Amino acid sequence: MDFPTEYLYSMAWTIAVMVGGWLVGWLVESYLLSRLSKEAIFRKTLSGLGRWLGLATGLGLALRYQLLPPDWYKDGILVWKVSCLLIATIFCARMVGRYVHENTISISGEIPATSLIENVVRGVVYMVGVLVILQTLEISVAPVLTALGVGGLAVALALQDTLSNLFAGITIIASRKIRPGQFIQLEGGQEGYVTDITWRNTTIHTLPNHMVIIPNAKLASSIVTNSYLPSPDIGFRVEVGVHYDSDLDQVEQVALATAKTVLDAHPDARTEDEPVIRFREFADSSINMAIIIRVAEWSEQFAIKHEMIKALHKAFNKAGIVIPFPIRTLDIPEKVQEKLLESRAGV
Repeated sequence: MDFPTEYLYSMAWTIAVMVGGWLVGWLVESYLLSRLSKEAIFRKTLSGLGRWLGLATGLGLALRYQLLPPDWYKDGILVWKVSCLLIATIFCARMVGRYVHENTISISGEIPATSLIENVVRGVVYMVGVLVILQTLEISVAPVLTALGVGGLAVALALQDTLSNLFAGITIIASRKIRPGQFIQLEGGQEGYVTDITWRNTTIHTLPNHMVIIPNAKLASSIVTNSYLPSPDIGFRVEVGVHYDSDLDQVEQVALATAKTVLDAHPDARTEDEPVIRFREFADSSINMAIIIRVAEWSEQFAIKHEMIKALHKAFNKAGIVIPFPIRTLDIPEKVQEKLLESRAGV
């Protein structure tokens, strides 16, 4: 098929303008956006879209000022509209998703910033964008929705586990009983800080620096201990036993003074909460007591317990308070003792 020479020149100019727009977008993205902070939402959102936005702008300028065949012009306008709508949809989905991720955690802690919420919000924006694009292409949405409704049952049956995890994740977030950053303990023994709740699973970071991945459905049906609810501060006990000959009033005074000294010196302790001393039982070789201390967060108890044991050992030695070894008193009848002595004498 032969084309008039002016059409060939117009196509060449159109391609040149589009390539120029692509280059301008690439330069803007590579040099201007790089001057923004790496954490800036606008930079993260526009990353990778600048060159395509420049390409679409070049196509729009070419269509505005170049003479193309009528059929090509009409198709070019349609391609330009769909391209702009697609870029706008991706931009809005990224912007809204990142805004939700960055800001929901600051809304009184009521909505935790999780991947699930971010992905759901992005999915809604993408659905709206696809519907607008279909409408622009003059494709009826009703048959598409009908097909999705008919195929939805088959998809739901095939993806039962995936959907159960999805809705379990939504339930976990909506209940506000488990949030990222909180320390939880599962009935199976796993424990750690919640790092994220996705559409399929929840990940927790354990103290030994492992990542535990738990399906949302299993987490929702498990017995979970949340160390951050109703408040993150917790009380823990330091157990110690003293000799039966000890003056318990003196033991209480020395232990209480030692605990206060340790708490005053430790930055993570709650100095507004006084330590409490409680004698617990008459054990086999000692009178056992517990020193109850409150800290601001679950993981802070270990460092304070470490310092408390060292300080108690030093303070008790200085005060002459004995921490006894396990002791057993054997009551042997006299006849048995005589037989033992006779047997030894015979040997």
